[in-house]
Parts: sequence; C-alpha cells; structure tokens
Amino acid sequence: MKAKTEKYKTAEEFGRSLGLSTVEIELIRQKKKLIKKMRKVREQKGLSQAALADMVDSKQPAIARMESGQVSEVSLDFLCKVAMVLEVSITIRPHAA
Repeated sequence: MKAKTEKYKTAEEFGRSLGLSTVEIELIRQKKKLIKKMRKVREQKGLSQAALADMVDSKQPAIARMESGQVSEVSLDFLCKVAMVLEVSITIRPHAA
C-alpha cells in the first residue's frame, strides 16, 4: 500500500510537522536566504564552485551541497567562512513572533 504524501502550504507548516521550534524554522529560513545571496555573488564574480571551494580550503561537493539548499548539512561556521571570502555581510535578526 502506498503511503499518502502530505502537502504543506508553507515551510513553517513543514517544519512544525517535523517538530521544529519557531527559532529552528527561522534559522533555516535565514541560512537559505544567505546561501541564495552567496550563490548570486559567486556567480557575479565568475567563480566556479571548485574555485570557491579552494578559496575556503574545502571541496567542490561541499559548495554544491550548500547551494542546493541542504542547510542541515552546512554549519554556520562554514557559511561564515564562505561569506568572508565572498565579502558578503551577514546580519542575523531575531524572529518576529
């Protein structure tokens, strides 16, 4: 028998179904926003994923995982390192309840 696939209208609904707190959901949202910005900057600078990986002393698959949105696989330290190399500023704002 095939299991029914649930559809979620928002990322928050999905996060809640996984038992995530509001803060955890907001952290994921902010990480995804930062990753999107860093990918755009990388592309604007004409850098390949491999070149960026070399600049942060990492490997291309790590950059690919980051850019594919696998935020649970990417540490905040790694994001900060990439942001510094790309000269992207980071602002963490509290979630408005």
